Amino acid sequence: MTLTLTISGRRCDLSLHPVSSKTVERIQSMGRKFYTKKYIHWWRNGNTSTCGMKFDDECSVRVNLGGENLPFDSAAISQSAVLLRRRHYLESKARYLALLGYDDEYCNMTWTWSNITEYDPAKFDFFVHRWDRILGEEDFLILDDVRYASDFADEQDWGGSCGFSLVDPRVIDLDEVRRELGIEPPAPKAPKARAPKKAAAPEVTAQASPKTDPAQHAPIVEDLQPAPPCDNGLAELIIGVDNPNATGMHGCTTCKNSIRVDLRIEDDVVVQAGGWAAGCDYSKQCLTALASMLPGMTVYDCYTLTNEDLHPLLKRVIRKLDCDTFTVGALKLALRDWEKRNAA
Repeated sequence: MTLTLTISGRRCDLSLHPVSSKTVERIQSMGRKFYTKKYIHWWRNGNTSTCGMKFDDECSVRVNLGGENLPFDSAAISQSAVLLRRRHYLESKARYLALLGYDDEYCNMTWTWSNITEYDPAKFDFFVHRWDRILGEEDFLILDDVRYASDFADEQDWGGSCGFSLVDPRVIDLDEVRRELGIEPPAPKAPKARAPKKAAAPEVTAQASPKTDPAQHAPIVEDLQPAPPCDNGLAELIIGVDNPNATGMHGCTTCKNSIRVDLRIEDDVVVQAGGWAAGCDYSKQCLTALASMLPGMTVYDCYTLTNEDLHPLLKRVIRKLDCDTFTVGALKLALRDWEKRNAA
């Protein structure tokens, strides 16, 4: 028989993004106009978000098995609420987070399991995130996902949307949060030893140089020409991972192909990274760059990565293609997959 769990109420898509001090200044000066830039594409595709149904007095929960409505005590949902991601950022090197998204899209969310022979409400596992402190609202709970009998749903669908309103962008100073919670801030990097001064070189005429990322000291050559079309006829790129325990796949809105990131994580550290890309050459470059930089990183630092971190490792940066954003998006989905597997 088919088992379904349906929640009707407000859907949320809220994202916490590590941002630089320069982006903080933009948010503070632009306010809601911040959304008019490319940033709305950034927060929705970066997948550092909690997307799910807000669980409050306004929502309703229905359970159905084989066409028959069954009793269900929704108190189990609120009792499952945890702060799954808070320490990921607190233990990282990030200083600021930007809160973006929406929390008022009225719709229905349904999870469906096939071939269920018996019903036991105690077999439901709910992944519920608390956003109380961030949003300043008591019991602000977001139901992210559901399992039944240790299995995630065969299908997950939503419908009946009536639109939404974006929240005012908000900046969170993680150092203030760390002080409040008594957590030591990450130790600053030791200064690099200075090389002995060399003899003055003959004076030459100054020339323009490629844009440089100050954090990596590597040239970033930007391609400002019109973006090349995605060539679906190119061979797939596969970077194998032995026994991956985290997988995330993200689609590309340009060529409709997907990018998959596979990880093997041991003791909260990425020991191997790879995946699969079927789109253009730029998407394959992005996946290759990501796979080379992740081994040795903790999952907490992986959560703070953005597409900008890939740029020093790329032959060129094509600003008019978003493969770098989608590649990091697939990474964030893989981290969420690992998080869910370890939450049980």
